[in-house]
Amino acid sequence: MTDLKSSGTDVLQEGYCLARQPICTATSDLAAYELLYRNNTQTTQAYVNCPNEATARVLTLAFMDIGIDKLAGCLPVFVNMTVELLLKEDLLPEPADRIVLEVLEDIEPTPEVLNALKRWRAKGYKIALDDFVLTQKTKAFLPYADIIKLDIMSCSQATLEKRMEILKRLPNVTFLAEKVETWEEFEYCKSLGFDLFQGYFLSKPETLDNHSKSDNEIVKTQLLGEIYREEPDIEALEKLISQDPQLYYRILKYVNSARYSLPNQIESLKHALTLLGLQQLRAIISMISLAGSSKKGPTLLSIALLRARMCQYIAQKRGANDIDHFFTIGLLSMLDAFFQRPLDAIIGELPLHTKIKDALLNNEGMGGEVLSAIKAYEKGNWDYLDDTDFDRTLMARAYLDAMIWAEELSSFA
Repeated sequence: MTDLKSSGTDVLQEGYCLARQPICTATSDLAAYELLYRNNTQTTQAYVNCPNEATARVLTLAFMDIGIDKLAGCLPVFVNMTVELLLKEDLLPEPADRIVLEVLEDIEPTPEVLNALKRWRAKGYKIALDDFVLTQKTKAFLPYADIIKLDIMSCSQATLEKRMEILKRLPNVTFLAEKVETWEEFEYCKSLGFDLFQGYFLSKPETLDNHSKSDNEIVKTQLLGEIYREEPDIEALEKLISQDPQLYYRILKYVNSARYSLPNQIESLKHALTLLGLQQLRAIISMISLAGSSKKGPTLLSIALLRARMCQYIAQKRGANDIDHFFTIGLLSMLDAFFQRPLDAIIGELPLHTKIKDALLNNEGMGGEVLSAIKAYEKGNWDYLDDTDFDRTLMARAYLDAMIWAEELSSFA
């Protein structure tokens, strides 16, 4: 498990929750993350309820204790700003070219704020106008805007179309659609000229039809079916994987990577099973198979890996048996998005333990409770978590551990 530095641990102990929301391009590739966070509003300590203090402390955790590379790989990060932080010259994290400063909709375009935005842009930071609505007052922000974010849920389609028609005349501005929840909304926003897209549509399938499976999907499903048998047939696995030479190569390349520091070169799955064990081999084959399942595979994989590790972490800390079941629940929780088919149809084809199936399909058992809590944490749905018995500090620790682990692992997939 990840060993967080002491100052980061202190922040977590104070009840801070930190999550990240993906932002993607028109081709569904990851483009950036936005930090979602909340301080412990139930504490009696007044300084924690100060937005500036909360933002500053979480920025310390995110950028100094964790580090931007572990936080987001090579991608930029969007951070909500308060007026006070914008006006102070020594509190913002670096490197500047990896940070997007979000000017929230309640910030007034005073001369001091506008001068601050000019200064931060000159230092290399990008400026995003959050939930932007063009008025006589807010137009003062436009000369300093690199990105304009529009909340597509806050207005009618006719209003949104009119706003985009006007704003698209601006030169050198990137447009980001917020709260995109379905693939239909994603396609609609693309047609309006948006460049970036933020919401939870990525974790959902584009369609839910029981369409005919492609050859690639048939092989992947058969492969998952075999690897999750109680006693997989390694020869059958090798035969299935050999139908996709690129997949076989990537699996062997991964198990021979420096991550495992094995004394001898592994040249077959049977050899890998002997050295790594069944659970490790299951995780590796599942991960690489899902990554290559579709054009969205690499983007979805980072979310699935985070869920898998987080499920395992929480289960272990809560003293659950069969913690490997929890890893599987998280990893397979997005099969419908990977394969574009109903989840129950896919799960029905796999020889999974009843507890895993119940968690994935019905949110039942401890596995279902943990997965539901993780989905709420991903969305920053803190109110949902407050109504459960999941410890906030445990959830924050689990998320940070899983986020760092998933970033490191994704680079191999």
